Formats: sequence, C-alpha cells, structure tokens
Amino acid sequence: MTILLIEHTASRRSKYWSRRYCKWFEQCRQPVLRLIISPEKDIDILQLHRYLERANEVVLLAGDGSLHWLVNQLTEEQAQRLIISVIPCGTGNDFARDCGLNKLDWRMRDETELSHRQLDIGEVNGIRFVNAVSVGLPADLVQSQSLQQKKWFGRLSYLVGVLGWWCRYRPVKSNAPVLQSVLVGRYLGGGIKLAPMAARQDGNLTRVSVAPAPKLKLLGVLWAVLSGKHEKHPLVTIEQADNFIIKPAALEIDGELYQDVGTEAVACVSRVRCRVRTQKSE
Repeated sequence: MTILLIEHTASRRSKYWSRRYCKWFEQCRQPVLRLIISPEKDIDILQLHRYLERANEVVLLAGDGSLHWLVNQLTEEQAQRLIISVIPCGTGNDFARDCGLNKLDWRMRDETELSHRQLDIGEVNGIRFVNAVSVGLPADLVQSQSLQQKKWFGRLSYLVGVLGWWCRYRPVKSNAPVLQSVLVGRYLGGGIKLAPMAARQDGNLTRVSVAPAPKLKLLGVLWAVLSGKHEKHPLVTIEQADNFIIKPAALEIDGELYQDVGTEAVACVSRVRCRVRTQKSE
C-alpha cells in the first residue's frame, strides 16, 4: 500500500509528526510519497494528482481547512477509492474529533485496531464540505478573523470572535436567522457541539438556526450554543433531512468564505472513505 503523506508548513505539530510517520511507515515497509502544503495551498495541482493516482491512502497531518481543500481536489473515482486518514494537527480539528481521532499517534497502531468506513460529508452547489456550511454569524467571523488571530488564540479564537461579533451586533428588522448552519457531524468552531444528534453514517444533515432577537436575549442564546445547552432554547430550531435549501449572501464552508454561490444553494450528502479506529481500540 502506497501512502501519500501531506504535511502543513504552518503547523509545528504537522512537521514533527510527519517525520515520525515517515519513519513508522518505512519500518512497516510501506512506500511513502510526501507533499508539503502552505496556508495558501499554492502547490502544483498536477503533482498532487500524480501522487493521488499512485497512492492507496492519504495521511493528512493538518486541520479542517486542509481537509476541506483536499476533498475538493478529489475526482469522484478518487473519493471512492482512496482511504483518508486525518491526523489532528490543525486549530479546530472538528472532523477528527467527530470521528474519535483525538490522538496524534492513532494511525501508528496495528492494522487489527484500525478499519475504514464510508463516512458522510456534505456538498453544496458542487463544493464538498466535511463539517458545515453556514450563513450569518459564522460567515461574518471568517471575514473579520485573520490567520494570525487563529494562531494566537487557537481553539479559543471562535469564542473570542463570537464575543467581538456580539459587541458589534445591531438588531435589524428581518426574519433572517442570525446563525444558520447545516452540519454533517456534531461539531463546529473547534469543539462546539452544535448538533449533538448528528451521525456520520445515517445519510442525514442537521440544520441549526438561531432566530433574530434583542441584543441581551441573543447573548443568552449564544452562551447556550457555546455551552451545548441550546437544544431546547426557544430561539433555536434544529431539523434533520438529507438535503436543505439555503439562501445566502455569503457562505462559510469549513472555515472558508464563498461569496459567489448564487441566490440559492442546495446542501446534500456525499461520502468519502476514511480510516478510523475500531470501537474496541477506542
């Protein structure tokens, strides 16, 4: 089995564990192809696809943004053939967290402790997403937060951003939700369990909407969302279905901002093959 190892230059953890995984795969006598990406993802796409054609498994030492980039580079044939292993070396790591892949050395286990499964991801107007597509507050956060802020605050960057957004918030006469996210898994924003009932193998998406409210009431519902106590809040609506229609001004997709998606976007379920730990070894 040939391994494509993708390392992120902006992450010290990624560099360190890339070296360790290279040695481990060499000890296992598995050929390794190595690709280094930057935050701008300015690599030779042709080189990536040459590697993808030779690989059987992609080991990604990065976070959700890089995973989002990767799945959107895959052809349909590659998405069904390749096994993707995610090593949580990013900031949020919500995909890995949702799959129970919290330890950085989880892939260095005996094959009997590992398996691979078809896991749900999403797709909206031809763009694949691994965690969520959102309008309102999450899209505003992407526009206002810099890469440097994420480095400084790490997982707290989402909380800091939400508090800053609330300070700037001015109620308007509109029925549009202040936050609406369509999720594949349970987590968003670096560990916020926005959709506790979501599952990655049931073929459904979960839509969570927060209705507009006066500023103080909105602070209460935002706190409920951040603390995972929002399911029964009167301003929160949670729905499940295999597809949803979204009417965006701009979309936040896995931490990336998309502004030209048309007047109507349809989110539906897609699938990729992922390496995971067996339940007995978790």
